[in-house]
Amino acid sequence: MDTHDNPLVSVIMPAYNAEPFLAESIESALNQTVKSLEVILVDDGSKDHTVEIAESYGERVKVFHQENSGSAAARNNAVQHAHGKWVAFLDADDLWAPDKVEKQIAACPTQKWSHTNSVFIGAEHDGKTKSSDRAPQYGGNVLQNLVANNFIGTSSVMMQKEVFLGLGGFDESLRAIQDWDLWLRAAMKYEISYLPEVLGKYRVHASSTSRNTRKTLPHHLTVINRAFAKGGAGEAMPNLKHIALANSYGTCSIIAEESHDPWFALLCGLRALAYQPDSLWRWKTIARIVLREIPKELIRKH
Repeated sequence: MDTHDNPLVSVIMPAYNAEPFLAESIESALNQTVKSLEVILVDDGSKDHTVEIAESYGERVKVFHQENSGSAAARNNAVQHAHGKWVAFLDADDLWAPDKVEKQIAACPTQKWSHTNSVFIGAEHDGKTKSSDRAPQYGGNVLQNLVANNFIGTSSVMMQKEVFLGLGGFDESLRAIQDWDLWLRAAMKYEISYLPEVLGKYRVHASSTSRNTRKTLPHHLTVINRAFAKGGAGEAMPNLKHIALANSYGTCSIIAEESHDPWFALLCGLRALAYQPDSLWRWKTIARIVLREIPKELIRKH
């Protein structure tokens, strides 16, 4: 039941070949302290046991299907089936703390969207590195900060459904980085609530779309060029474009390095350095890749 004091929250889950982690992610949604909640999962043409796992929860998880069209289309599809005042995004490999939704609702007396801090788990991550360790996090009017760097994790975001629909949802032409594109459009109109407490876990694994930086980098550049074009979020801040480019190349360099792709990590690192030649951290990144990661790669190949 959706009431003023107890608004219904619709959990939006896109899922594609999500079998390894799906049950744990669903459980983290169902175990929320807020009970006025529905879980809506859209299967994006999975070929594993994703559908069977989701349907095993019966009426507690509403399952819908689509041909493989990407996570943006799956989220948009799920929102069309949502009945809640709020939509909360949860990827099928990420996790929430039990009180995440409750605390976000409490932190939004007037704000129409919210995000929280998270930690990284999986692969080489031990759950100690926070999103706020990777990039400063902000609340309120975040447009200037957000134009320069996408610091908002998708699975941390909760947004009023009418706002999401009014913004047009996720851009389905973007197979990656569609979250940054939407957050920029939201930040042009609305302030955001930020909870510095760690209320989510972002899972890093090889099959995650975001880990393939050779494919995601062009989408970074598309979003940046769109943002600084006429009518874009950064039109009035052209001086920030080189920072946005440096941050995106830098992010791709880090992910490529973690994904054992040192040559692409070096390429992205050098491009980030070209935009911020005075950054000591950029120089250290290049040195680490050249002196440690590339020799390791050469040894692996021989």
